[in-house]
Amino acid sequence: MSGSRTGVVDIRLDCRPAKQGSALLFPYTVQNHGSVDVYVMDCSRNAGLPPPDAKPNPQAAVVLHGPGDDVTVGKFIAPRPTDRRIAMPVIPLARHLPPHETLEGRLDLPTPLAEASPYFGDLPLWQYEVVEVSGLAFTIGYWAAGVDGLAALPLEDAPELFTVVTRNTARSARLVSQRFPTHSLQLFKRTDQFPRTIPGTAGSVATGEAAMA
Repeated sequence: MSGSRTGVVDIRLDCRPAKQGSALLFPYTVQNHGSVDVYVMDCSRNAGLPPPDAKPNPQAAVVLHGPGDDVTVGKFIAPRPTDRRIAMPVIPLARHLPPHETLEGRLDLPTPLAEASPYFGDLPLWQYEVVEVSGLAFTIGYWAAGVDGLAALPLEDAPELFTVVTRNTARSARLVSQRFPTHSLQLFKRTDQFPRTIPGTAGSVATGEAAMA
């Protein structure tokens, strides 16, 4: 729980992960227990493609090794590359979540898990290092209304989605996570210049009830 200039920010994440065949399923809810409207990151566009060619993709995920021996998976602002300049950063589209409301979502990922970002394509197999992770942090990003001059503009072709702009859109983002212990879960970790520092302010980290295989 935290405050803003206009009220209390209290966002709670509830994820119930499961495995179906070779896929990891992450059905989740985001609940707004605060008094401030928030905008929850929900979709991403492909980097390098201008609208309308870059269609919103609700299954676009960022997958990063860390912190520690964990893997972080979810919908949040991907770290910018350090090996090149980015003219147009990839900022996820968001859904509006008023106080005392709940948003439902689901993210499906194939296994084996591999580090992923909208800024990076897949590598040849030999350029990955296979590591075993001890936990999975399912993470969702959001912005609080009334902070850092936030403006939310609905998309013309999908008015339920918003482009969020602040004075510093990446830095004013916040994160909510739920961590699950894992057993024998492997990650294909990239060996190139792949950034792993997530922009935004970390919020609450809840511990999941069930271990993930």
